[in-house]
Amino acid sequence: MILKTGEIYWVNLDPAIGDEIKKRRPVIVLNGGDGKNLKLAIVAPITGWSPHWEKNPFFLSIEPDSENRLQKKSTVDCFQIRSISHNRFIEKIGNISHEEIDLLKKSIALILDIYPEHCE
Repeated sequence: MILKTGEIYWVNLDPAIGDEIKKRRPVIVLNGGDGKNLKLAIVAPITGWSPHWEKNPFFLSIEPDSENRLQKKSTVDCFQIRSISHNRFIEKIGNISHEEIDLLKKSIALILDIYPEHCE
């Protein structure tokens, strides 16, 4: 399986423990991994939008469109990024835009306390 950054897939996240996001849900691929050796991908789960997340930098709002093929306004929960097996992937849904990928990277950098000047 070849996964690319910005692709949206249905995955099965069960079993989950505690506050981990669960069940069959869409995710955005952040890093597809190496399908030959390491069959893991780093993903961020997508969930339904809630207005109280508007000012929270850990949540990225996504409007449905013909490219992402989501059915409703959604949010990417950047705080719940995780590595999952390629075996959890069910089917591809769509893609997010390059602009949304950039916003996603900024949210994740904020969560991980990474600043561009520290990455040289």
